[in-house]
Amino acid sequence: MLTISFLRGYSYWIGALIATICMGAGLSAQPVKISGGLVAGGDVLPQYALSPDGRFAVFIADKDVAGRNELYSVRLSTGAIQNISGGAFPLGANVASFQISSDSARVVFSGNLQNAAAIELFSVAIDGGVRVTLSGSVVTGSNVGTFRISPDGTRVVFLGDLRTDAVSEIFSAPIGGGPRVTIAASTATNSGINAFLISPDSSRVVFRGVLQANQAVELFSASISSGGPHVLLSGDKLVLNGNVGGFLISPDGARVVFAGDLQTDGVVDLFGVPINGGARVNLSGTPLFNSGSFLISPDSAHVVFVGIPSGSVRELFSAPIVGGPRVALSGAIVGTGNVTDFSISPDSTRVVFVGNLRVSTVYELFSASISGGPRATLSGTIPTAGTLRSYASFLISPDSKQVVFHGDLQTDNVFELFTTPIEGGARTTISGSTFFIDYVTYDFQISPDGSRVVFRAGLSTTDSEVLYSVPIGGGSRETLFGSIVPGGDVLSFQISADSSRVLFYGDTQTNEVFELFRVQTGGRELALDFDGDDRVMSLTDALLLARYQLGIRGSALIENALGANATISSPTAIESRIRAALGFAIPL
Repeated sequence: MLTISFLRGYSYWIGALIATICMGAGLSAQPVKISGGLVAGGDVLPQYALSPDGRFAVFIADKDVAGRNELYSVRLSTGAIQNISGGAFPLGANVASFQISSDSARVVFSGNLQNAAAIELFSVAIDGGVRVTLSGSVVTGSNVGTFRISPDGTRVVFLGDLRTDAVSEIFSAPIGGGPRVTIAASTATNSGINAFLISPDSSRVVFRGVLQANQAVELFSASISSGGPHVLLSGDKLVLNGNVGGFLISPDGARVVFAGDLQTDGVVDLFGVPINGGARVNLSGTPLFNSGSFLISPDSAHVVFVGIPSGSVRELFSAPIVGGPRVALSGAIVGTGNVTDFSISPDSTRVVFVGNLRVSTVYELFSASISGGPRATLSGTIPTAGTLRSYASFLISPDSKQVVFHGDLQTDNVFELFTTPIEGGARTTISGSTFFIDYVTYDFQISPDGSRVVFRAGLSTTDSEVLYSVPIGGGSRETLFGSIVPGGDVLSFQISADSSRVLFYGDTQTNEVFELFRVQTGGRELALDFDGDDRVMSLTDALLLARYQLGIRGSALIENALGANATISSPTAIESRIRAALGFAIPL
């Protein structure tokens, strides 16, 4: 059997081989399937998430019984999969949705797991254990609707018609189990609560609904743990049928901003109010028909919103969150132009927005100071027929310095990815050559550390949508999807909080069998992680490579050559990974 002395004797040869692989024309990271085997007809659902601490992935699948969706967690360091939804399900039972707590300790999920005719709410440790019921006693036919875990991970707030069928009320319960608290009751006919948010300090719940029969939709605030007397935030209505629309809580938790036609029927204004109650302030000014699209700056100082001050042109404005004069940000607009999308930089200094502001048929990307001033054009020169997509078309980097955006800015109908400084400057194409890629989809993300962009793109050679990663400033494109069957696709993905991993979902290995994979990103050595332990080691991966090149196969290939946390132990699978690593740099 090969030993350390053997490796030393062949160190130059192995090093040269590794260098050849890592310096090849392309970089191909090696994905690891983490959803395990599936029963015939089984699939992973497109409902999955990485735990905030990066140790687990959680997903829903009919993995063990075809047609029965259950909840699983997988420890990424070992690949060990655990069914965490419990057992003894009634006929027709399914897990519906889930969320992971901020401390990564527990998973909260909904499903009809105790009574096929009622969707209830449960909680369980992320690594398995006894599930607890959070929703308490329920009437026949009741359903838990929207639920959220408090930012501090201690309580769960949820909507449901748990006491009176078809009347939605709002409740909370400790995440580990305990008595539920009714935050606000609404048992009258034609009443109910339809939306809520939890304050950043986890102390209060802001909710929208009708608490009395046949009344208008209003906005309220209450304690998360005791309910108690709720506070009316929306104030008096000057019109009989005035209703509250969208609402947000400021990042500092001090104020609530909401839209509503409370002063003139059919004219939606934007208001601000302290979260504990007080006088509301009109933020949008008059006359202004607000479109309902608004954001609060991360520093809680400003509200940015789209409005229609006259005619039908949608413009962009900013106003102090405590009230004050609004400032126009979008600048001059052609007669039929509109702002279609916008975002605020993480440092709260600038607003980036899309609109056909200069040519009615061309959507461009702009930025402006949040306090007003001249706009800068970010998208550069665009062919007359070209356009930026107005949905999910741009992202701002975490350091607020760069904007990554998507569009057919160089060749009509050839969509690519670009980056540019947020204050304006030359754009850079970062999606790479279009020789192999036919188009870049609008589905892309910037890693949390701001170093890379992960994106999906289409390949006509395999009729597939696949996954790549690239440095945010441009550079070599990294292949993340591994090998793919003709017609297979990467359908969605998530980046881990530490930016080291990507989870992706698709039928890349077997057509129409949807599974979940993990892959490392951001380093040229990634192709050499043959045993799936997220590390490249001389006594495991290099040894496996050396044995393979010497013609050793089967159990002899892997004997005493796998890492302690290896997630791939099959000789056949490891042989396949070695061939994949060699394939893009060295002909077999």
